[in-house]
Amino acid sequence: MKCPKCGSELEVLNICDLTVQYCKDCGGMWIKYPTLKKIGEMLGLKSELINPAEMVNINVKESPRECPSCTKTMEKVYFNGIIVDKCSDCNGTWFDNGELVKYFKLFVKGNIEITDNKTFITRYCKANKLPKQEYQELEIQSKEQEKPAFAINGFIVLGLLILVAIAVLPFAFITPFIIPVVLVIAVFIVGGFRILKPQEALALTIFGKYVGTLRGAGFHWVNPFSMSATPLTTISLKAMTLDNGKQKINDELGNPIEVGIIVIWEVADTAKAIFNVDDYKTFISAQSDSALRNIVRMYPYDAPEESGKSSLRGDSAEISAKLKAEIQRNVKVAGINVVDAKITHLAYAPEIAIAMLQRQQAAAVIDAKKTIVEGAVGMVEMALNRLTANNIVQLDELEKAKMINNLLVTLCSNKEAQPVIKNNLH
Repeated sequence: MKCPKCGSELEVLNICDLTVQYCKDCGGMWIKYPTLKKIGEMLGLKSELINPAEMVNINVKESPRECPSCTKTMEKVYFNGIIVDKCSDCNGTWFDNGELVKYFKLFVKGNIEITDNKTFITRYCKANKLPKQEYQELEIQSKEQEKPAFAINGFIVLGLLILVAIAVLPFAFITPFIIPVVLVIAVFIVGGFRILKPQEALALTIFGKYVGTLRGAGFHWVNPFSMSATPLTTISLKAMTLDNGKQKINDELGNPIEVGIIVIWEVADTAKAIFNVDDYKTFISAQSDSALRNIVRMYPYDAPEESGKSSLRGDSAEISAKLKAEIQRNVKVAGINVVDAKITHLAYAPEIAIAMLQRQQAAAVIDAKKTIVEGAVGMVEMALNRLTANNIVQLDELEKAKMINNLLVTLCSNKEAQPVIKNNLH
């Protein structure tokens, strides 16, 4: 196997009852998800790890790398402030040196020292010296998961109810006490009818216990004892748009900027959305704000193209992909699926907007002047070479200097040159 980063041969490293592919030159590690889970168990984690190999990939400027196992091109995923390479076919992830501890810092809230991959495994997995968690992760509280509720086509039950009523009707004249009994039973059965519109759902409980979610448009019959967890409304499964307005955030350089985003999301797991958080709409709003601040602080507002550095203004696709991944990670506990996240407004804060505009204008003027000077020098050089090559005129060094001076002044001037003809008649 070859190292995806430096191309060196990977060696099999057996450490702390773990087997990983290790590059001794750059310190990177190729780890498959079952091994990651085993490391999590050694660290005493109870929450389920997020598998990077199953995360949505993002587009970045970094060069693609080959999978050590199958040699296919790996995809980039953003996770907890780092960008790692993953191969979905091999269910593996490549961690550059120092990225493994950053991955596990998401699940452990103790004070973990940032160190290289090999030292992290040796120090924390061997003797289980990991600091005790200060509080539980949200994933630990995920007690409920969506399951289908028992339901029958409502028209079938309604038809049976009518047939029973017709069959009992002749006996009503013989035994009148049957009528109130039949009415009570009928009212009880009618209490189980539910009507759902397209893209709606009901989370049902019986005596406080979650028994399932009713999905699908139409006329349904469920257990009459079941009640909706949201009695006044149904759960919308439609794609919804979140717009939290503009926020003032400092970029990587400390400049205050105004940023606005829209997040398109939908409820994927109704049980998590209703029972794991108090209000899933407020929850995704708060998590979107938090993710936006984390992402914006990692980038400058703008960066020169020749620097090759990503910026908020120049790499909107990369920023949107990271923003979506960050929000999705935060709202997974609430059973929410983030469809898309995009920046809709990006500008300097009003208090520095004028100064930054002047700075941008100055930079633009400098770039323009640089281009003009480079072009003028090229034109002067071409003119001198042509005059010399074609033997049109022989110029000494002083005459060349005067010619160069006149041409540069003419070509670099902001105003058009006014030709003056010297005839030497006087």
